[in-house]
Amino acid sequence: MLIYFWLFIFMMNVHLVVCGTSVVENYKRSSGVSDDDKRICDDDVELFRRATPADWFFLRVYEFVRVDPFRASAELNSMRKFLEAKAVDEVYLYYTDTGKGVFCAKVIEKFLVDCYGLRCSSIKVEGFGVKGFFEDGLINLLDKLMGKIGELHRAGVNVYLNATGGFKPENAIAVLAASLLNVKNIYYIHERFQDVEMIPIFPISITSDYIKPLKKLYDDYRLHGFTPKGEFEKIYGMDMIEDLKDRNLIKEEDGRLVLRKWTVTILKYAL
Repeated sequence: MLIYFWLFIFMMNVHLVVCGTSVVENYKRSSGVSDDDKRICDDDVELFRRATPADWFFLRVYEFVRVDPFRASAELNSMRKFLEAKAVDEVYLYYTDTGKGVFCAKVIEKFLVDCYGLRCSSIKVEGFGVKGFFEDGLINLLDKLMGKIGELHRAGVNVYLNATGGFKPENAIAVLAASLLNVKNIYYIHERFQDVEMIPIFPISITSDYIKPLKKLYDDYRLHGFTPKGEFEKIYGMDMIEDLKDRNLIKEEDGRLVLRKWTVTILKYAL
């Protein structure tokens, strides 16, 4: 038992962070900011162009973060106790494919590398930067988070999910991904009390009644993109089809059963 305890203590701690836009929003609201800087903060295209340490505006915002990081960034504020306890070895920042998203992620990345010497990577989540593709963005976030969590679990590291930043739907998807793959360390910063709260994982799993039907649908999806409804009904019955449709796991198209995109993503890692 003692050996196990020390092995746990010395395991690598990796934090997956859903990155929002608090850095830019807090900078814009801070005292002494010029109207021109405020204009840049509201210009997504210009922020995308300036998301590099080679740019003067980037360095100005970076300095704003460096002076008081835990007031400047909600993501860093929620990580504070872990950073101070040296319980962070590596960080993955998941940002939306927008100018604000990449700009804020790159500023936080530079800060964590410069001030804490951490390994840090910014990962773009496609689908959020184009109107009408918000659902695709959530699915891509689910896919990238579950893929990384699986990879880290296989490597035997401690995985933490920082669910503070980003849109509320992003936070919900992140917690879902972590719960499905049994990530026990999920945290966020309470806006009112400024306390870090640990979120208990939800007991989410695929029940035994659904494993074989979903595996059949998933295997057929990988081969053909669909399952003939008549073939599936003979094996599992019409009640199972209706149940899966009611749960928004599948859809029916011209006598074919097709897995929904988010169902495919979950089954790729959960089966």
